[in-house]
Amino acid sequence: MKKLLLPFCLLLAGVITSNAQGVAIGARAGLNVASQSISASGYSVSPDSRLGFFVGAYAKIMVSGKIGVQPELFYSSIGAKWPDQGAGVETIKTDYLTLPVFFRYNVTDNFHLLVGPQFGILMSASGKDNSGTQDIKNQLKSSDMSGVVGAGLDFGPINAGLRYNFGLSNINNIGTTTVKNNVFQVVVGFKLFGK
Repeated sequence: MKKLLLPFCLLLAGVITSNAQGVAIGARAGLNVASQSISASGYSVSPDSRLGFFVGAYAKIMVSGKIGVQPELFYSSIGAKWPDQGAGVETIKTDYLTLPVFFRYNVTDNFHLLVGPQFGILMSASGKDNSGTQDIKNQLKSSDMSGVVGAGLDFGPINAGLRYNFGLSNINNIGTTTVKNNVFQVVVGFKLFGK
C-alpha cells in the first residue's frame, strides 16, 4: 500500500495539472509545536510539547478558481518531552521526510482551507536526558501516516497559515503501547513562480 502512495499521488497531480487553470511552485518553512499521545491498557497520556522546524517546497494546482490540489514535500523535526524517572526530562527528537497531499478550497482570493493525508518516512530518532543521547530509531516504525487540517492566507507571492497534524498510525515498534505524533504548525511560504 505504501509503495503505491507516491506513484498514485504523482499520477493524480499529472491528471490535475493537464486540466489546471493555475499552477504555482514555492518554498515553505515553519515552526512545529509537536507532541505525542500514548495509550495502553485503556489509559492515555500526552507529554509536553517540543519545538521543532520544517522546511521544503510546495506546488499549488488549481482546477478552478476555488478548488485545487496542493502537494508538498518537507523535512520536518518533531517529537516530545517526557518526564523521565530519575533523570529529569527526556526529549524525544524524530525527523521525518513528509509528503502531504491537500485538497485546497479558496474561500476568497486571500483565504483558503486545506485538508488531506500526510505520509512520513522516518529519517532519524533520538532520546536525550541527563545521562546523554541515544539513537532510538530502531524503536520506531519507519513510516507515519497522519491527517492534516489547516487554513492559510495569500498576499501576492507571500503566504502563511496554521495547520494541525493528527497521527493516524502507531509509530511504536516495541510492545503493545500505541504512540502517535500530533503537531501544530505555523507556516510561512514564498511563491517562486506560477499563478
